[in-house]
Amino acid sequence: MAAVVRVTTGLRERNKAEKLERIRNAARALFVEKGYDDTTIREIAQRADVGFGTLFTYASDKRDLLFLIFTDELMAVVDEATREAQKKDAFLDQLLAFFRCFYRFFARQPALSRFVLRELTFYVEGKQAERFQHSRVMLLQRLVALTAAAQEAGQLGGSESAETLARAIFATYSTELRDWLGADAPDLKAGLAQLKRMLRLHILGFQPAARAIA
Repeated sequence: MAAVVRVTTGLRERNKAEKLERIRNAARALFVEKGYDDTTIREIAQRADVGFGTLFTYASDKRDLLFLIFTDELMAVVDEATREAQKKDAFLDQLLAFFRCFYRFFARQPALSRFVLRELTFYVEGKQAERFQHSRVMLLQRLVALTAAAQEAGQLGGSESAETLARAIFATYSTELRDWLGADAPDLKAGLAQLKRMLRLHILGFQPAARAIA
């Protein structure tokens, strides 16, 4: 009897995983073919060959479906970015190695990425929202760890906490990413060069070296 239950449970989980993958693939294909705004949830369900109600067990709405595609990939990029940053010694080089992974990720699918950046604003409700917010927290935690290590190594001055500095760095990255991705054909090399200039300002500051401003 126990063996029967295990087999049944295994089949159920496998069927669930297969449906989820079909939904992901259908949503991605339609968002690319028709655009996010012109794609309907019903079209995604039909392409995925699942019932309309079944689709809503995985996502609350179309925005949820967009992040159903991206969240797992973004979490993988956070891990990759952390590994790349740890190969560098200077803090600026660490930051560039870290963010280069995200720029490369978004450059592979610029049209779809623009919708992701647009829709993530105030994205706090939906079946996938908690998972996406978790990926965002992961990213910030890794930045805080890099910043704290740079402070301990004497690469950063000032009295602000690592958390505050990391948030400032993340804000700069977010702004630069949006501006870069807004171009018709985002140039990866140019985008990273501009990001480097902006990040250098965080490290060097605006004050003259010889005097402090009260």
